[in-house]
Amino acid sequence: MTRIKLALCAAVLLAAVSIPFWTGVGDGEGGAVQSLCPIMGFDINRDIFTDYRSKRIYFCCPFCPSEFKKDPDKYMEQMRDNNVLPEDAPA
Repeated sequence: MTRIKLALCAAVLLAAVSIPFWTGVGDGEGGAVQSLCPIMGFDINRDIFTDYRSKRIYFCCPFCPSEFKKDPDKYMEQMRDNNVLPEDAPA
């Protein structure tokens, strides 16, 4: 019984810790500001980005934009599923 409780506690803790990892920081409008690279999951570098469908997508390293461009809709969907709202690209 103790092992089950321990496993359950570990699962809850892991879930609680991973939520901010994928959602970033809330922007107050029902979504989260992008803080993590959609490719690697690391902190973004605001100097590395691409604009896609009027949205600015930030990445962690120079490798990631080319990977994103291979299947951008896949990564945009993952961001939507995680309630991450990319900022608007400058006009």
